[in-house]
Amino acid sequence: MKKIILIGILFVFLFLGFAEGNQEGFNVPSISPNIKSIKVRLNTPLILSSSNIKIITIKKTPIAFKPFNYSFFKITKDQIITLENGNKITGEEFLKEINDIEKKLNDYGYSLRDKEEEIVIQRILIKREDLEMQRKLMHSITPFATFEPVQKEEPLKEFKDYNFSRKWELPLGDDNFNINIFANLEMKGREDQVLTNAYALAEARVLGRKAELIKIEADLNSARNSNNDAKLNVYILGNKEYSKNFNVSYSLKENLKYDVDWGFPITAPVGPFSITGIFGIRGGIILELNSKLDSLNCSIGVKPSIDTKAFAEVGIDYKVASAGMGGELTILKDSLELGGSLGLVLQDPIYNSFFDISAFGRNSLNALSGDLYFFVKVNYLVGSKKFKAQIYEWDGFSYEYSLFNYSLNEPVYKDKTIWLVVKDIRGITPYTARNEKINISSKRFYVEAEIGGEIFSTVIPDRNGDGIADSNWLLKIPLSSKNTKVPIKIRVIQEYSMRSLNFKNNLDILKGEGKDLDFVLDLNTNTLSGSINGQIERDYICKGDTNYFGERYHSITVKLTESAFTPAPAQAQ
Repeated sequence: MKKIILIGILFVFLFLGFAEGNQEGFNVPSISPNIKSIKVRLNTPLILSSSNIKIITIKKTPIAFKPFNYSFFKITKDQIITLENGNKITGEEFLKEINDIEKKLNDYGYSLRDKEEEIVIQRILIKREDLEMQRKLMHSITPFATFEPVQKEEPLKEFKDYNFSRKWELPLGDDNFNINIFANLEMKGREDQVLTNAYALAEARVLGRKAELIKIEADLNSARNSNNDAKLNVYILGNKEYSKNFNVSYSLKENLKYDVDWGFPITAPVGPFSITGIFGIRGGIILELNSKLDSLNCSIGVKPSIDTKAFAEVGIDYKVASAGMGGELTILKDSLELGGSLGLVLQDPIYNSFFDISAFGRNSLNALSGDLYFFVKVNYLVGSKKFKAQIYEWDGFSYEYSLFNYSLNEPVYKDKTIWLVVKDIRGITPYTARNEKINISSKRFYVEAEIGGEIFSTVIPDRNGDGIADSNWLLKIPLSSKNTKVPIKIRVIQEYSMRSLNFKNNLDILKGEGKDLDFVLDLNTNTLSGSINGQIERDYICKGDTNYFGERYHSITVKLTESAFTPAPAQAQ
């Protein structure tokens, strides 16, 4: 691979150090010749220092400088020396460089005369406690709806629009190395059209610089009068690499493959030395993409698979030394599957018409795992020394989860109404069960109800930051007497901060296995069965048996009623 030649006379000497190999013990992701390669180089260099990153330098007591002489190495001033890395140098140049290196090492308390052959001289601070906390909580990150239901009066036995929304986000890592996976699926059904929208994004940040690995946008609209429209766009490293538009009945299936090479100029310290070159991310991205557009029916499926690692090409401006990177760091290895299909199936009589719905989401992830370091290796004829600057060292995140999976037929004409009341939410608080203070600040609650295949949601603020909801939720639910058994699932997600980290976690409001309320409403008997058992028209206080930080158990009060009313505010009850 061609080396990146940096501007300036200094860098002419710098790259002489590459001859030894700058990826020692490092499995660099290869670039396949038969796959489209996308290469991006940022222009602004990163000058790594203690002012922009927390660097721990392992210094010892400085020692007095004692220069080497020709006799120590058994060389002469004019002798031409061939070094281990292939560089040729005169005895005079060799001694000058060796003494310059020795003096720098002496200031740090080290010497080329030391017995150790490998020395870790520097580390970047990794907040392992924060990473461990993220790993503990990541499995409770749950997809949630992204819109507020519109509460409006509608005549019974009239067409009822259908809305489905699932949003999922997984940010992991620290300020230096982090990734973010985001996915969103929305489906909307109207009397004369259906719409399916999918969005997926994978980003990675290394040493504070962000790379948008892949972004997928899919918008499909199918109308009764054949006024169809579909737009599919794929961006790799911020560049639009695929685009497809069509407005007729159409089936599409694509398998797209890309090799990615993204990086930026870097200057970094390794103890008393300075190395310069390119640092970044390399790997491969595969995208399986399929969609179908027909009259009052549209579907989309996306499956991006990402496999990326960190890489570096660096050098040092000494002939007697070389620089490189060692170890291996997986930035992101991820496989996301996201799909949705919505069709309006018209029947005779029209009141038997229904929406045919399916949606699924799955994700498998391995990220930010491995060991990575810069090194400077000094070859001084009678021996060699390697000085290492640890960049990253942690065993990373691993995650495999079914995000959601739905398949059902939902009647489009409604002839019944029931009301859902959600109140008295108590989540993660700043206190343990023993009243010990925890460094937690609650922000808001996302309350979600899946009812008969449709998803309703609202956001309730926590203005006091104490883990107690400030208000209640009153939801009008249109139902069809054709479906007498109505499945209902209620989920509460709390957003809060702890130290410098932000989290969204699924609260446990159910004893035993599971966290969400999951029950069935029988319209014939007005009874509930499942995680709630009994008649409607009464309050049910539901409490879980799991907490995250020793806080009090989470709880919620729910009620189903045939009469509309406005409950008093929570603080007045």
